[in-house]
Amino acid sequence: MSILAIVLIIVAVIVVILFIFASAGLKKVGKLNIGKIDLAKLDDGVYPGGFKGYRWSNQVEVTVKNHQITGIKIIKDVVFGSGDISKKIFDQIIQKQSLQIDTVSSATVTNKAYLKAIENALMKGK
Repeated sequence: MSILAIVLIIVAVIVVILFIFASAGLKKVGKLNIGKIDLAKLDDGVYPGGFKGYRWSNQVEVTVKNHQITGIKIIKDVVFGSGDISKKIFDQIIQKQSLQIDTVSSATVTNKAYLKAIENALMKGK
């Protein structure tokens, strides 16, 4: 075998591994059900929460004041980062005071992962 053939095989294996990593859990995370949270039942505080789902795992802190979500802070972001996406999601949640928001186009799975982490955080406040 030539060196070129060996290099091409190694590159092909790396591409396959990256594809498997990138798509692992895609359907499962994309189908997550996000529940409704009754903010009237939440006390003021900062609630930590997280979601573990393949490369979309993340941790957040949600600040509640006067029964309203006033802030959401990322403690540990998804593997590939998504600053602009998270800002859009968090702004919508704070504006609507709900986890039932429009998803950011082309980032449905990332949306669901953040929403689930926020839901998990707020469930601790019940």
